[in-house]
Amino acid sequence: MARAARKPARAAQWGGWEAGDMGTNSGSPPMRSDPDPSSGGLRLGVYVPLREYAVIGDGRTAALVARDGSVDWLGVPDLDSPAVFGAVLDAARGGRFALAPSVPCRAERRYLPGTNVLETTFVTARGAVRVTDALTLHENATLTPMRELLRRVEGLSGSVPMCWSVQPRFGYGTRRTRFARHAGGPVATAGRVALAIRAWDVGEPECDYGAISGHFDLAEGSRALIAVPFADQEPLVLPTRAECEARLDGTCAAWRSWAHDRLYTERWHQAVMRSLLALKLLVHAPSGAVAAAVTTSLPENIGGERNWDYRFSWVRDSAFTLAAFLRLAARRRHTPTSGGSCMPRSSPIRT
Repeated sequence: MARAARKPARAAQWGGWEAGDMGTNSGSPPMRSDPDPSSGGLRLGVYVPLREYAVIGDGRTAALVARDGSVDWLGVPDLDSPAVFGAVLDAARGGRFALAPSVPCRAERRYLPGTNVLETTFVTARGAVRVTDALTLHENATLTPMRELLRRVEGLSGSVPMCWSVQPRFGYGTRRTRFARHAGGPVATAGRVALAIRAWDVGEPECDYGAISGHFDLAEGSRALIAVPFADQEPLVLPTRAECEARLDGTCAAWRSWAHDRLYTERWHQAVMRSLLALKLLVHAPSGAVAAAVTTSLPENIGGERNWDYRFSWVRDSAFTLAAFLRLAARRRHTPTSGGSCMPRSSPIRT
């Protein structure tokens, strides 16, 4: 991302909540360090080793979630769209959605069995919390966000101080971002693309230096939720908490149903099914096309070549993926879902 002369931000004040036009990312102030991932030793330097990322998706796009709780990659509205969170490529200007304890911690994580829903447990000296991350799936029958990133936080023990920061950088950080407040919550827009922050029990959101952030304490037995709905050339839907909670539970159920229909019962069942679920994230739900990868511009070595955009359907890679799906056929015949549904199809082909 190219450097440019810094432009002053024009801001408006709403009862202590500051918003306004932050200009392009290259001319904006540096990204906030809240939460401070290095406090728990989870991020050495400004970048995370690629092996420390987990991927979540919804059949349209995919996000990379670091072990320290930061969403460092997400293209909107589709997998091959410009990134709104791109810290995996540019830690200073790429944008991210950070969520973690504000005290030293260690992290343990897993995918919920049979799903592409990620669960991270942060353990601190003061207690433990669990963060569940998903790009939600939905049917067409109801009015739902075009894309939706949900992050549920549950208190497991003690009382843990948490902090979060949403730092949108539209168009790989090249688009001018406008912050405003609608229906009691923050909204960020850049041209035809918009996102909102729907937050419950995570403190009062504040906006400054191109970030929407907050702090809160989570006690044992408590639950908090942050939803980030996205829109592109259509109205931005602002869901209720009950709708978000139901959609997260429904997303888990939908993935489990898809995984249950695979016929593989031989050795290394869990490893094989996890690999199949990962491949499923590369399948474009409306067409069945298989992307080679969910990222772009990552060379084989720092400063090296081959830093191409792999978010395309290459014949060789698609053939390998289709072969895997064919070998693990479905229990019953499936047909694609209708319209613009983000529900996962059973496979790239009918079985």
